[in-house]
Amino acid sequence: MAACCTSPAIAAGVCPAREGQPLLFVQVFDGPPEELATLVPDVATERSGYWQLGYVYDAGRMVTIRCEYVDKQSVDVKLADRVERCDYSIRGRNRLKLSCH
Repeated sequence: MAACCTSPAIAAGVCPAREGQPLLFVQVFDGPPEELATLVPDVATERSGYWQLGYVYDAGRMVTIRCEYVDKQSVDVKLADRVERCDYSIRGRNRLKLSCH
């Protein structure tokens, strides 16, 4: 339920912050979401996990993150620059945090 980034700017906020709308859920796709290639985390526990993503870029493709908020609105974020790994954690009151590097 999380994703990683290659630059500090991406790591600081893969999903855009929305006032009063916490991040609820994240999907990671190999390519555009329309292709329905949803990736399953390599490691997933109840409160944290991660995706290893370097192989997607090695194959000449890119990763897209779908960020879903409490109000059920979603935003797709294309990670055009190489990302090796995206990590997620769920803290306190089910607050999801996603970072990529």
